[in-house]
Amino acid sequence: MFRWSSDYETGIRTIDEQHKKLVSIGAKLEDMLYAGYSADYYDYIIETINELKDYAEYHFSFEEKRKEECGYERLEIHRMEHLYFVKRIDRLSLQDIDSQQISVIRDTLNFLAKWLFGHILKEDMMYVDCLRKNENIY
Repeated sequence: MFRWSSDYETGIRTIDEQHKKLVSIGAKLEDMLYAGYSADYYDYIIETINELKDYAEYHFSFEEKRKEECGYERLEIHRMEHLYFVKRIDRLSLQDIDSQQISVIRDTLNFLAKWLFGHILKEDMMYVDCLRKNENIY
C-alpha cells in the first residue's frame, strides 16, 4: 500500500522528496501491521505517529510558504486540509494505543493512505503550475 509511484510526482524535486518521506513513514506502520500480533509495538507506534506529525507539519509549512510566494489562489483551502490532517493525527495519538495496537496501526494506515495519496493526486497537483513559475522552489 505504501509504495512510491511516479503517479504521485509533481515534478518539483523538493516537494516530491518530502512526499516520499511521508510515504516511507506510512511504510513503517505498514511493516508493523504485517508483523502481526506477536510483538509489543507501543513505543514504536508512538514514535512513528510523532514522526509522521512532525514531518507533516514541516512539509505543510514548506509547501504553504511556497504557495504563498507564488500567489496560489487555493492556499486557504489547502491550509485547512493540512490542519485537518494534523488534528486527525493528534486524535490518533490520544487513543488507548497500548491495548489496541493493531487497531490503531490499521486505522492510521487507512486514514493516511486515503488522505495522503488523495491529497497528492488531487490538491497538490493543482498548485504545480503556480510553483513552477517561481524559480526559488528548486
